[in-house]
Amino acid sequence: MRVWRDAMMSKKELEFVFEQLEKDHIFSGTILVSQGGEVLFEKAYGFASRQLNVPNVLETKFHIASVTKMFIAMAALMLSEQGLIELHEKPAAYLPELAALDKDITLHHLLSHTSGLQDIYEVQNLRFEMNKLKIEQGDLLSYLVKQPQLFRPGEGWGYSSTGFILMGYLMEKVTGLSFAELMKRSVLTPLSMTNTGLDLPRRINAGRAYGHAVENGQLVNADNDELSEFEAPGELYSTVQDLKKWCDAMFDCPLVSPQTLTLMFTPYGQVAPSLHYGYGWFLAPRFRMHGGGTPGFLSQMRQYPEQ
Repeated sequence: MRVWRDAMMSKKELEFVFEQLEKDHIFSGTILVSQGGEVLFEKAYGFASRQLNVPNVLETKFHIASVTKMFIAMAALMLSEQGLIELHEKPAAYLPELAALDKDITLHHLLSHTSGLQDIYEVQNLRFEMNKLKIEQGDLLSYLVKQPQLFRPGEGWGYSSTGFILMGYLMEKVTGLSFAELMKRSVLTPLSMTNTGLDLPRRINAGRAYGHAVENGQLVNADNDELSEFEAPGELYSTVQDLKKWCDAMFDCPLVSPQTLTLMFTPYGQVAPSLHYGYGWFLAPRFRMHGGGTPGFLSQMRQYPEQ
């Protein structure tokens, strides 16, 4: 699933590119391109389930993986505006179980990948070797706070889902809400994103595509639904139409003040010479974006603010 804001390619060019990708068994999903709130191009390709011969439609739900980080960051900014958290406070001030973290780590570092904490998914067996296990919250928290410190907080940049999982736990504690309910109340309901919600392995979710992978030039079922299940803030499913609502809200945001929204798009860590990271967004000179990937699913959302 891809949501792009880019007027550089015509509708005809987009159709040609994605028809070729579908023909070559490289792409099966949905795409939406908009400008100024107007949809320029939207189309579904391939199958939600090849095994059951169910085609993708524009309303098909997909696991969006790390694109979820945008929503976690927004929820954190909303709680900050409400005075429930302070972005430059230590995590243990809100969740005592995090007291073992480096004493200089703040919520700001967790949201900007500048904490220095190792990415949990660098430890592959947590998702791939421990199939079909449910990992309890206490065990996962204990594990996360003991992750290696790769650099001093604020002195580097390193992609770390660990920080965002910890933020999810922390916000659950502060609000008394489950992660799913927090996302619903803070972002999804206000933006009328009715086809977006928490996606968990091995749970039946009507209208959600099955994950596929390319093997020997053919799309086959992937093993995403065999992954371990964390009792933790997770990742969302969504549709291109719902994600357009999110994109539009970044230009006229009903969730936070313009001053607070600016914090999302302020560069805090340098990823590459011309690429930085804010709160939940990669920031380039001409665009801002985030992608997500897990076995069977790839997603990307990109905005060109000047266009």
